[in-house]
Amino acid sequence: MTITLARIDDRVIHGQTTTRWTKARSVQGILVVGDDIAQDDLRKRVLKAAAGNLKLGIYTTEQAMESIPKGKDSNKDFFLISNSPQTFAKLVELGVDFGKKLNVGPMNTREGAKVLGRTVAIDQKDYEAFEYMDQQGIEIGFQLLPDDETKPWKVMKEKYNAMAD
Repeated sequence: MTITLARIDDRVIHGQTTTRWTKARSVQGILVVGDDIAQDDLRKRVLKAAAGNLKLGIYTTEQAMESIPKGKDSNKDFFLISNSPQTFAKLVELGVDFGKKLNVGPMNTREGAKVLGRTVAIDQKDYEAFEYMDQQGIEIGFQLLPDDETKPWKVMKEKYNAMAD
C-alpha cells in the first residue's frame, strides 16, 4: 500500500501518535528508523507497548533501505517515524523513497537548539538536514497534531535565520 505518514517525532510513538494520527491517516503498522533506537532494548520494549495492536518494525538506517520498500510493496499502510531529521536526510541520500512529504512533530529543547515555537527546537545539524531534504523536493511541514495548521520549512527556516547565535 503506502507510507501514509512520514514523521519526525522526538518521542517516536506516544499517545498522540496512537490516538490522533491513527484516526487521521490509515495505518496498520509503524516503521521506526533510528540507529540509536534500534540498539536500545529498553526503548524498543517501550515502543512495542506504545504501538499497541499496530504491527511494529524498528530498524537501523541501513536496515531501513530494505524494510521501507517492503512496507510500501505490502498490502498494509504504514507510518514511518524517526526521532531525527538527520535520519530522514540519510534515507533521502541513500535513495529510499518514503514519499514527498515529511511531517515534523515535537522536537523539544536540547543543548545548542534554537526554539522556533511550541515543541519545536532545532540545531544546526537539524537545519542542514531539513535544507538538504527541501532541496531534494521533499515538502516539509511542521505540525504537532492533525488538526493544527502546518507551518512550512520556509517559515521555520526564516525564524531560525532571524535568531542571533
